[in-house]
Amino acid sequence: MAKATNIDGPSAEVDVTIVGAGVAGLAAMRQLEERGLRTCVLEARDRIGGRILTLHDERLPHAIELGAEFIHGSAPELIEITEAARIVPFAVEGDRWRMRGGRLQHVGDFWQRLHTVMRHLKSDGEDESFAEFLSRGPGGRGAGDARALALQFVEGFHAADPSLISAKALANGGSPSEAPGEERAMRTPEGYHGVAAWLAGGLDDRIFLETVVERIEWAPGSVSVLARGQNSSATTVNARAAIVTVPLDVLFATGDKGAIEFSPAPPIIEKMRTRLKMGCVVRVVTLFKDRWWTGKLSAAPSGASLDTMSYLFGDSGDFQVWWTLHPAHLPAMVGWVGGPAASRLAGLSSEEKRHRAIASLAKNFGVSKRRVESQLEGFWTHDWDTDPFARGAYSYPLVGGSQAAKQLSRPIENTLWIAGEVADADGRNGTVHGAIRSGRAAAKSAARAIA
Repeated sequence: MAKATNIDGPSAEVDVTIVGAGVAGLAAMRQLEERGLRTCVLEARDRIGGRILTLHDERLPHAIELGAEFIHGSAPELIEITEAARIVPFAVEGDRWRMRGGRLQHVGDFWQRLHTVMRHLKSDGEDESFAEFLSRGPGGRGAGDARALALQFVEGFHAADPSLISAKALANGGSPSEAPGEERAMRTPEGYHGVAAWLAGGLDDRIFLETVVERIEWAPGSVSVLARGQNSSATTVNARAAIVTVPLDVLFATGDKGAIEFSPAPPIIEKMRTRLKMGCVVRVVTLFKDRWWTGKLSAAPSGASLDTMSYLFGDSGDFQVWWTLHPAHLPAMVGWVGGPAASRLAGLSSEEKRHRAIASLAKNFGVSKRRVESQLEGFWTHDWDTDPFARGAYSYPLVGGSQAAKQLSRPIENTLWIAGEVADADGRNGTVHGAIRSGRAAAKSAARAIA
């Protein structure tokens, strides 16, 4: 892919300028180009994909995902692309285990337990936080364990602070526990980058990497995007419309690296500060010499095997959720923490995260830290919070913000569109398929507006 720092000199003319080469921006570009409209995609990074970050290592015959990993639920937008790109996703299967009081316990009814609590969420009436909802004891006296599971799910899956996230939004699709098809998760051994590459395929000359957008000046029917390339050369792209696909906290940023100044500032962006929030996630990927957890573990029930383990839900340390690459029998695990606990880790060095991850993994399997450390061969992580072009993992709605994504997705004077996972009108925030759908919806709307 070409890595341009300017576009035909100091200025260029296109029909639609797209800010960001994540899947939302790439999906918008492809749809507009197929309609015969000339686009230009400006991307601050030296790669496409945005919060998709796929690595490969010769020691592991499977993608190392430091960003998006799973295909959640039915995800028709993604299934369509994987079929076209001949990417073969496989279902995440296997057993779920949890550590409680020093003993590993099999969790055979994860979704049923979650549903015990989540089914009490209401999509109507006055909104409240998920923490307020939990405080009323949904599920009854005997559901304390299910409530703890639900809390861990909301903090982890939604990367959310339970005292802030909208309970009404969770009722409107934030929990897959009522829809068996939406409980499914898949991944691809080649990694998510293949999806971004397919979307960009044949249109590389429309994408300009290492080009940081600094200012967007606009009036109805006219947009000028001012950007700066790697060698500090300035570029202006003039268009009839712009689709902005940057993450939420980049949209909110002011005055520092990665921030975009809007002139005039769209009121909807300021309004969203009290409706939406960027969640925090810390993910680590560990590679071992062998699948040591399938051996004899004193914390496991007598005769039990963890050979088919997919998830572990722990109760100790900084990283309490772990998963394997099952059904692929590979010696790798992913550690995950979301919400307030992740915020306390963001900004720590990679070495400190490695230290804490190994300590947590040992505690949650009931083995010595030395045993885990001696097995470790590779460790990877990426700090999305301190990444100036991400500033967090993905968005979630605050109390009163259950309709915020739909509001944010609406055209601004038929000239500017906000797209990405944060602006999926169907509320599928935090998902790749939600981002793709949002980008395509913005492209379709923009094409109508400038026809």
